[in-house]
Amino acid sequence: MALMLILGSSPMIEGIPAFFAASKYGVRQLAIMVVVFAASTIATYVALVLVGREGLSRVNLGPVERYGEVLSGLVIAAIGVVFLIWPAI
Repeated sequence: MALMLILGSSPMIEGIPAFFAASKYGVRQLAIMVVVFAASTIATYVALVLVGREGLSRVNLGPVERYGEVLSGLVIAAIGVVFLIWPAI
């Protein structure tokens, strides 16, 4: 179950055959692959978040920062209206 959750949480669908191929070498080899894959996935996510956060901290969006919640609410409401009308078109 844990292996499926790890694989399912990642967009790397092409890696699944590698796990099936490693299963013939035993549980130890498979466990090593799972740990390495999980650690590299987590490290990649953390690195991308930190780099993105640093980059966004240098950008001043002015009014968007103050009214961002209102703008996102308006966008969501507009999408709702479009899909409410869509079947009528």
